[in-house]
Amino acid sequence: MARFKKLPQVEEGKIVYGDAIVDNIVLFAVKEIPSVELCSDAPSSSGRSSAIKVRKEKDGIHVDVMVKIHYAQCVSDIAFKIQEAVRHAIETMTEYHVASVNVGINGVNFEDKTEDVSTPAVENVQEGN
Repeated sequence: MARFKKLPQVEEGKIVYGDAIVDNIVLFAVKEIPSVELCSDAPSSSGRSSAIKVRKEKDGIHVDVMVKIHYAQCVSDIAFKIQEAVRHAIETMTEYHVASVNVGINGVNFEDKTEDVSTPAVENVQEGN
């Protein structure tokens, strides 16, 4: 017969997230939204993107994101999608509560980098006799 030894209760460890982790979560959440790009992908001297600012306060995480959008997109719809994507990503990947997500639209892109997938390609069909 096996005997089980009861181990004493020990306090579990604490999980600490670095500042760069939350920045990267925000970065990936924004990049998943079509027709949106960060204003400046170049990191600052601290290694963090200048388009993303994250503040940790008593009431939760406050995020500021600066983006450019495609000219054909509705600004308020895109801003709302960014807010929801960032909030969802941070709260599901970390134990933090997101108090606010502020989206700043700093520019408009007029370039079409990819083909428009909403319009199907029309093939030229030649009729033979």
